[in-house]
Amino acid sequence: MSIFRLTKDHFENFELIANPKRQYASSSSGITGAVALFADDSPSLKELASTFGNASGSIDDNTTDLWRETLASDVASGSSTDHYGDFEKYLSLVNSLPKSPFLTKKQEILRFTPGVRFDKNLLRKSAVRKCLFPYYRNTYPSLQWSYTNYNSLNFVTGGNLPTESVLIYPAGTGSVTQENWNPLGPANRFTFDFWINPRYTTVKPGAEFTAGTVMHMSSCYAVSLVTGSSVGIDGMPDGYRMMLQLSHSADVSPSSIDLSKDNNDRAAPEEWVFLSDDNALTRNTWHHVAIRWDSTFDHGTGSFRIDGTNQGTFNITSSSVMQVTSSNMDLLDPDALFVGNYYEGDNNGANAIAKFFNKYAHQEEGVMLFNDLLETDPAVFNFPNPLNAEVHDLKIYDRYRTNDLIYSSSEVGASLSDPDLLFYVPPFFTKDSRNRLILQTPFFDVTGSTEDPFNVALSFGVGGMCINLENFTKDFVTNQFPRLLNLTASRIETQINTPRTANYLLYESGSTRKRNLTVLPCDNGKFFPNFDLLKTTPGMGISNSLSGTYVTSSFSGSFNDKFVDDFGNSNYTFVSLENMVDTGSLINKGIPNADESSGSLLVPLQGATPEDPGVSPGNILTVLQRQHDPSSNEVVFFDMSNMFYGDEIKPGTFVLEDLSASGSNGRVKFKVRDNKKGNLYRADCSGSHATWASVGNLIYEEGIAVIKTPHMPHFGSESFKVSFEGHKSVYVLEVTIPAGEALHNSSSNPVYKPLIPSNYPSETSDDFTYITGITLHDNNMNVVGRANLSQPVVKRDEDRLVFRLRMDF
Repeated sequence: MSIFRLTKDHFENFELIANPKRQYASSSSGITGAVALFADDSPSLKELASTFGNASGSIDDNTTDLWRETLASDVASGSSTDHYGDFEKYLSLVNSLPKSPFLTKKQEILRFTPGVRFDKNLLRKSAVRKCLFPYYRNTYPSLQWSYTNYNSLNFVTGGNLPTESVLIYPAGTGSVTQENWNPLGPANRFTFDFWINPRYTTVKPGAEFTAGTVMHMSSCYAVSLVTGSSVGIDGMPDGYRMMLQLSHSADVSPSSIDLSKDNNDRAAPEEWVFLSDDNALTRNTWHHVAIRWDSTFDHGTGSFRIDGTNQGTFNITSSSVMQVTSSNMDLLDPDALFVGNYYEGDNNGANAIAKFFNKYAHQEEGVMLFNDLLETDPAVFNFPNPLNAEVHDLKIYDRYRTNDLIYSSSEVGASLSDPDLLFYVPPFFTKDSRNRLILQTPFFDVTGSTEDPFNVALSFGVGGMCINLENFTKDFVTNQFPRLLNLTASRIETQINTPRTANYLLYESGSTRKRNLTVLPCDNGKFFPNFDLLKTTPGMGISNSLSGTYVTSSFSGSFNDKFVDDFGNSNYTFVSLENMVDTGSLINKGIPNADESSGSLLVPLQGATPEDPGVSPGNILTVLQRQHDPSSNEVVFFDMSNMFYGDEIKPGTFVLEDLSASGSNGRVKFKVRDNKKGNLYRADCSGSHATWASVGNLIYEEGIAVIKTPHMPHFGSESFKVSFEGHKSVYVLEVTIPAGEALHNSSSNPVYKPLIPSNYPSETSDDFTYITGITLHDNNMNVVGRANLSQPVVKRDEDRLVFRLRMDF
């Protein structure tokens, strides 16, 4: 044994950064990516009980001890007794035992929602909202109980979603108001301006992609998305082009038009059908589109300007291309702008477009009333060309927009001070909406207006989810709201005998499923909205040139009190999810989850409950009464143990996916990423993303992710996938221990004999020592570390060796 002092030069400390990559998925096919809590979970390992066996016999510890004693005795006595059968039986019974459940335990990523009762999930939500968010807010300023008011209109079919849904904006003309003027049909010059993402293609290779109409006004214009010639590696279309139809050519079904013909080379009635260049748009990419024309510009030359470049031209020699008012009594005036689908009908008599704004639609849906004599919808109509794309910032100008103006509108939102702006749907959430029938339970409704992103009566009453689509679709120029055809949430008129949850009953309706998927978080990173529009209270600075009767918008409090952060400071990018309902009517305010037993005062007051939404609503909201929490419950949490990531999740690596959005049957999927600053943003499109737009948050140090936006309803309820990298610091102490020449060459082993190290002819040493271990001592000779070598190391007198010991902690 040799003892010597180590100086500070023999010690080195350093840090290793480990970034373990993790991927976890939960779906109907099972769970992948769970972390085993025990390193060795081999199926060969068994957890033996004191007694085990099968029908043919049992074995316990006494039995095996007796076998071993008998075997030892037989061997000692030279007996030839065969014990093979006994031990074969023992091993067979051991192998037949199941794998120990203790050794197979795995850690999973937990998904949870607050629920409808005062339970542990609500307490988890409160801990995150009231404790973790304030604690980490200085590090991650985006930790606010709100989401960003940056949205897109999502039009999608398939997956049992209705195809004949459409937004119908009133545009009363001569048929209704006896005016020779079309407010949304610029006659001799125009620019149609919008962002579009052809998000969806065909469901399988070779299937037909139906032309999808963005905007249509009967006998005036139709703007549609059609396929190009490009096909992706999956065999489905991935190139698209825009199509414009004007005047009487707008009455030709977009699906029937031959896309192979050149512009200005078509015969009547298609002579005013024009197409952009082939494959001017690509799948799942945001494109800015401006279609413009002026009868006085360049001899009536119009153009498609897509992403800042000209992508096709056309020529119109006529001075006017819109139907203003009709002298032909067989065809009434347009009276409406259809967004997201193409109107097919004869617009005459009982089929008049104006009948979409009849008195019953006026009473039940809050839309404009054109005439008291209109009592029913048109008798015959069809919407055969549903759009399959996302759009936002839809604008119509009564002007030929120059390249500079188009470029500016492609980066930021429009201004209402522009006198040429006729129509503008951003779409923003606004607090105002028209009086209409609003669901209180799936079976009951009342007349009122909404001022929240989702139906709070359903959410805080019976745990149901329904987006207030009316609050997102207002035309900011005319201050008008559309008729949401086949997009309403209507009460159930039939009796349901089987107990069902409110969401189950709501999602039985295709119109509700599509309604909840019509407004999505926008992921277009090439654009920044003009949030100053939200500073204008309805009726202030907004002209209304449409005639007709409508119910005045109504709202409580300030028009802008939803656009605040958690401290109450104005921020027009936020939609607050705090204090969504009034708590003044609560019973036993200090006792959440108060008694609901038979005879309790709460029973008649609360009425409908999440467990029984079929009875009449009461005077209080059941979920609110149980939880005493007025903040949004339409949130989803993901809790990741540090077994997955170590110290923290590495910023910029987190990806969370909903593989099949609720109600879409796999047609709609969501992907969110983190922006390295605790913000989660939608990241489904190719190209740049709006990393500043918040749909949720991630606390890297705690492994907690929360989806706060209500526009990804029930995120991950059917299946979800999470991938990220961890960040783990491993601190290493390295000790360099020299074994120099002419040192460490003695042994205190009493059986030591001086022998030559080897019998090789080249060996020159007469003796050697074995180094078998190294012990580290402190100044008081206490052992603080020890290393045993796997095999002794030969040390000759002339050898110089160095041992490096490393300890991780």
